Amino acid sequence: MIWLAPGAFAALALLAGPVIVHLLARRNARRLIFPATHFVRAAQSAAVRLRRPSDIGLLLLRLAIVAAAAAAAAQPVILTPWRLARWNARVSRAVIVDTSRGMTSPDVASRLGDQAMLNVFAVRRLNTPNLGEGIVRAVSWLDGVPPSRHEIVVISDFQLGTLDDGSLAAIPSAVGIRLIRAGAQPDTRRLTSPPIEGWRGGVWQAATTIDASGARGSWMRTGDARLPAWISVSASPADAAAADRALGAATSLGVPPGDGSHRVLVRFAGANARSSPVEPVRSAWIAGAALALQRSDLLTDIEPVAVSERDGVMIVDAPFAAAELAAPAVVRAAVLAVRPARIVDPQSEVATRPDADLARWRREPAPVTRSAIPTRGDSDARWLWLVALVLLGLESRVRRARRREGRARSADGEVHADAA
Repeated sequence: MIWLAPGAFAALALLAGPVIVHLLARRNARRLIFPATHFVRAAQSAAVRLRRPSDIGLLLLRLAIVAAAAAAAAQPVILTPWRLARWNARVSRAVIVDTSRGMTSPDVASRLGDQAMLNVFAVRRLNTPNLGEGIVRAVSWLDGVPPSRHEIVVISDFQLGTLDDGSLAAIPSAVGIRLIRAGAQPDTRRLTSPPIEGWRGGVWQAATTIDASGARGSWMRTGDARLPAWISVSASPADAAAADRALGAATSLGVPPGDGSHRVLVRFAGANARSSPVEPVRSAWIAGAALALQRSDLLTDIEPVAVSERDGVMIVDAPFAAAELAAPAVVRAAVLAVRPARIVDPQSEVATRPDADLARWRREPAPVTRSAIPTRGDSDARWLWLVALVLLGLESRVRRARRREGRARSADGEVHADAA
């Protein structure tokens, strides 16, 4: 037996109530009328004395009512074989549908997801572009469902890189796994990257061809580069020219495309600060860029920089002058923190997981054991509440019978005794 709310047994302290009531119950003595008091034997009696509780039968009935109510509040669950069989007959399923941009047949995946949700005890559908994140959410949901066999169904085209052994390791061994392929990737995919400015003083675009053998790319110059307007540098008047050279050197390696409204200011030692105060970082994009800047390999061997925010602008403060050799590395690290270099989108991969991997990962859900944690819906408390109600009705009948007996005794309460 499992008790879902064992703290309710504290209510057993209420058993003292009926006991106290029966100990303090008044007793009406039988009156005997004698013609002369000298025939009454003198006796010594104390004002207070210990007595056994009145009406033991009624007291036991009331104690049983309180005990049954306390046990019902503790939510008992009796693990019988038929209950385990009923739990094993039902399946709780989490259906994960891949909605990433690389899906070639999203409509097919959606229909397969609808079919997977049929004829199960409990089901939840998770549409996600990240299968690893969807698996974590599915496991969390299955932990809270009533006892049943648990299963996770993943519907995707299983593009290479979307699912691996590490992602499936987060699924407990008792949870079944079923993988359904939806659609197929094309044999070849050709992509043109967004313009990349700065490299060799020009604007370049990459044309990439991806197929089963790998990726092949070519670059084409489409114009002359200009210094990006979204990033600027600030230094002391003596180092202003050095700061401009650091900016030119950092951007000459190419500036990846990105949001032009995300502005950055790199300040070197000796720069004049503006009158408006520097604020703590509140913008999400600045917080992400600050974390990337902290992890940048370009800043491994130099003094750490500080990041703050002012009027929606990311402020990067370097603790050295712009003439130092590390100045271009700081500017380049800031550029890549805000706009990570990405030539080919991972969603353009055409290779997929082979069917052998899907078959190797598949497993059936394990049966429910006695270690399963029931929910309140599985509680047997209703039967104890029924017992308490039956005992309450019986107590009411016994109490009325005792009351009638008491009235009958009080009608014959006086008895005359004649002296011998």
